[in-house]
Amino acid sequence: MHALGWTVAAYLTNAVLLVPLILVAVAAAVRRAELATRVPTAFLASLTAWVSLLLVEQHQQWWSFETTPTSLGGMPMEISLGWALAWGALPVLAGGPWWAWLAGFAWVDLMAVSLVNGLTLGEGWLTGEALLLVVTAVPALALGRLTLTRRWLWARVGLQVTLFGATFLWLLPHLVLEAEGLGWHDVVDHSFPVRSLLLLGAVAFALPALSAVVELARAGGTPYPWDPPRRLVTTGPYAYVANPMQLGMTGLLVLLTLASGSELLWLAVGFAVSFSVVLAERHEHRTMTARWEAYATYRQHVRNWWPRWRPYVPEPTTLWVGETCELCNATGAALDALHPTGLERRAAETAPRALRRMTWEDAHGTDHGITAFARALEQTTLVWAWVGWWMRLPGVAQVLQLVADAVGLGPRDLARSARTARPRQDPPHDDVRQEAR
Repeated sequence: MHALGWTVAAYLTNAVLLVPLILVAVAAAVRRAELATRVPTAFLASLTAWVSLLLVEQHQQWWSFETTPTSLGGMPMEISLGWALAWGALPVLAGGPWWAWLAGFAWVDLMAVSLVNGLTLGEGWLTGEALLLVVTAVPALALGRLTLTRRWLWARVGLQVTLFGATFLWLLPHLVLEAEGLGWHDVVDHSFPVRSLLLLGAVAFALPALSAVVELARAGGTPYPWDPPRRLVTTGPYAYVANPMQLGMTGLLVLLTLASGSELLWLAVGFAVSFSVVLAERHEHRTMTARWEAYATYRQHVRNWWPRWRPYVPEPTTLWVGETCELCNATGAALDALHPTGLERRAAETAPRALRRMTWEDAHGTDHGITAFARALEQTTLVWAWVGWWMRLPGVAQVLQLVADAVGLGPRDLARSARTARPRQDPPHDDVRQEAR
């Protein structure tokens, strides 16, 4: 049966996109008073569903789609985008219990899968459907719901890091390499010295970006601009560069481009830089200036893309180190030799509360043990700061603390002293004078 040159099957296939679009529009109209918060979250959830859907499509053998002019990543765009809207944006905009949405997704798929034009089902496709729900629908529902309610901070952070990493470091390069007849084997098909240099470069770019994510989480926020921290973050990598995550992601894309020999990936690099400069930075500057008065002063000292050699430290920090402990005192003296900026070393014996480990303190919180030492390193120079960021990564910090405890830098009881601690602080560095502008 044909109508306007289309078969009924073709109409049904396009309905996979059309029906979710209509439902999303209706839900948006009903929720129009809440669109400012729900639309960015709906986009995030839809992107999660779309990327994970294409990820499953690349590694499954339960079904296959016919190649069409709109095929991308092995399936027609109208189907993948419709799926992403239905599983991502629609639950965020419409609301309702997550389990009801999950059951509804499964029921609709089971009823409609045989009607999709060009879809061939293989043996065990029900297993694939169950996997699709777990790795696509569940993360999209979870990220949408948690971002909307701002609950379970570290779950939001983990899901967002996974999403953005999968989008820019897997999906985008994968599609470009596939279009050029290249593959991931071309990325690693180099001599050992070249592979080693590429790996070192990847770690050098990735570490500040990951550390920046941890720093935002410490302030109650995530990398997503519409899920911001509760306060202006100027510590960690942000003391050296204003856009550590964009800088890290762009650097990793450049390394992928060089390693693969892809010409089209240079367009992706150009797009990433243009997006950051033209859209993201303008939005960030406007919103953050309105949110925090100190942001304008911060941006006078810290650039977007070119890191400082020494950190910008707008608020004083304190490092409490035991003086009656010979090894602790020697550690503090070693830090003094690096001339940290904005850091005052004081005797832990004179602290207003009992301390059993080296403690770093600012106006927003404290770090103890190996993370306190790492914080102090971050206030010296860019090279030592990189070491400090690595030391404070979740997992790394715990292992290093076990090692430090084993060699005698574990917790200890210090004799309390009533005397006033003698400040040990280098002359303040003139940030503006030291920074070559």
